[in-house]
Amino acid sequence: MEPATPEQIGQDLFEQERRTAEEQIAAAWQLHVESVQELLERGWKEHLQRALDERFAAFREAFEQEMERRLAARLEQEMERAASGAIRALGERLNQVARRLHMASNAAEWAAALLDGAFSFAPRVVLFSISGKRIQYEDHRAAAGFELKRQPEFPVPLTEAPAFQNVLESMDAVISMASAGELSTELYEALDGSDDKRICLLPVITGRGEGTRKVAAVLYVESGEAPVDLNLLEVITEMAGPALEALQASGAAQPARAPVIPILPAAPPPAALAAAPAPGKEEAPDWSSLPREEQELHARAQRFARVRVAEIRLYHAKKVREGREIRNIYALLKEEMDRSRAQFRHEFMRVPSMIDYLHLEFLRTLANDDPAALGPDYPGPLS
Repeated sequence: MEPATPEQIGQDLFEQERRTAEEQIAAAWQLHVESVQELLERGWKEHLQRALDERFAAFREAFEQEMERRLAARLEQEMERAASGAIRALGERLNQVARRLHMASNAAEWAAALLDGAFSFAPRVVLFSISGKRIQYEDHRAAAGFELKRQPEFPVPLTEAPAFQNVLESMDAVISMASAGELSTELYEALDGSDDKRICLLPVITGRGEGTRKVAAVLYVESGEAPVDLNLLEVITEMAGPALEALQASGAAQPARAPVIPILPAAPPPAALAAAPAPGKEEAPDWSSLPREEQELHARAQRFARVRVAEIRLYHAKKVREGREIRNIYALLKEEMDRSRAQFRHEFMRVPSMIDYLHLEFLRTLANDDPAALGPDYPGPLS
């Protein structure tokens, strides 16, 4: 093989350097392209992320504002609906109290209507009548935990109860401490008084003309942990005054007893009613001998009986009147009376000491203490 000439050697070296330069240029271009592509990609992602973040932030803000607006509107609607329902329920309750007061045919029914109405708004309400210079306990309503220690046993002179005297003098509601100095020792002990407890006394006023207005009764109101709405209780006592005056004018408010107080009823107090024997059943035990749970059950049973019979008289007054006339109340009110009896049996006839308070109320209030007026088909007391 012939040795390469200088020209060939030069050409080969040139060609090698050219190819090397091309590779270097291609590599440099590739590096540049990769670098540019990396920059382009990184910038695109950053710009896109920023655009997305801005758009979603704006969307979230608009979404939250819209949700807050809709929630506020919904809450306002619900609050208006709840307020309207509460006002309607309150109006119905006050209307029922007013109707019961207006339809009361005697002072016992008047007192029950007043106490039941006030008891809807306070855990303990006690009714006292006023005659001359003396205060007489009449009846009360009390929730569990607010039962009276005992019923006041005898009339209290006004001079011993300055808080009551203030009510008579001002003819307005009086807030007082439940101390012996304000209520008298007798009422202080019976009502579980305390020098740290505040109570309210509300007057029941009869007489419309100047010089004829007087406080005929006082409603003692005690609250629990939550304050009571005295405005509602004042409305009830305001309604009770004219109703009592109408009864007094008709003579229906005169009691069967002839004691100190010529205003309120001959209705037996709860303890006396509890001790009254039911026909066909042994005499009920003394409440003080019963466990507290049974005492509360007896109190609820009495209240159920009074309320249910009052509702029958309220909503079926014509049938009650006709039933008395034909001396067969049960024949005209069988459906209402049987439904009440079934509910009373289910809710209360579950302890041996229980007696049929509903029957006693039927007899006392519907039949005016005349068993024959209930009719020959009346099934008698529950057993």
